[in-house]
Amino acid sequence: MPVMTGVKMSQEIKTSNKKQVIIVISAHDEAKYLLDLINMGVDNFVLKPLDIGQFLEVLHKAISLVRFAKMEEEYKQELEETVEKRTRELQEALSLVQQLNGEVVQRLTAATELRDLDTGLHNRRLGLFAPKLARAMGLSEEYVESLAFAAPLHDIGKIGILDKILLKPGPLTEEEFEIMKTHTITGASILSDSIHEKINMTASIALSHHERWDGSGYPGGLKGEDIPLEGRIVSICDHYDALRSKRPYKPALSHQEAMEIIVNGDAKSRSGCFDPQILEVFIRIADEFDEIYVSQQD
Repeated sequence: MPVMTGVKMSQEIKTSNKKQVIIVISAHDEAKYLLDLINMGVDNFVLKPLDIGQFLEVLHKAISLVRFAKMEEEYKQELEETVEKRTRELQEALSLVQQLNGEVVQRLTAATELRDLDTGLHNRRLGLFAPKLARAMGLSEEYVESLAFAAPLHDIGKIGILDKILLKPGPLTEEEFEIMKTHTITGASILSDSIHEKINMTASIALSHHERWDGSGYPGGLKGEDIPLEGRIVSICDHYDALRSKRPYKPALSHQEAMEIIVNGDAKSRSGCFDPQILEVFIRIADEFDEIYVSQQD
């Protein structure tokens, strides 16, 4: 071997292909020589003069090792393909679930709107307002996505309110308003005790979106941080959209007029209705709310 030694050649082979099985046949039996071969991953060593029986035994082991390595590689390939297939199937299933979730929300939202045509696209706009506000507050993307799912269904309980009250063209009497308030409890009862977090958030919003920071809201008269965060977020979005929207008993207000009432209050709502920190973020991004409302007209 005038070009390189057996050790060097074995090293070059292993550098090119680490999995290559190598059997060295040599007359050198020095400890250092053998140790160098072992360290570089040589699989077996046969001393000269060659013992045919020993060589065949070593060769049999080498062939078995190659077969095992091939089986291992095939198994690994099959496993990767299986994982890839299952991952693809899982992604498709998740995509289908998300599509179904979106369709369910749209259909339930449409059902609410059919009961109360005066609200127009109110529910759908809340599905844009609420996540935008939550994202501006720095909340997690998972929370924002759940809010986008839940907010449009905040008034789902209105499907349980009698038409003569829900569709009344003028202001409600005190007794009628007390009945109207029950839509929060009805909505929560429809959606409560789900195994899905998004449905539970929807139930929470349905129950709490009319609670007020100062305790003046309903149905529980909750105050401050006793009101769930999602309820506090949807509350200010709901109030803004209601002010901007035309109703049989009131005209639509401009963005500036709605902001004035939300910040300073009016005859029907006090200035302390909303979480101060959420209100601060809402004021900062209020122009974006105006853009959404204008682009999503009834």
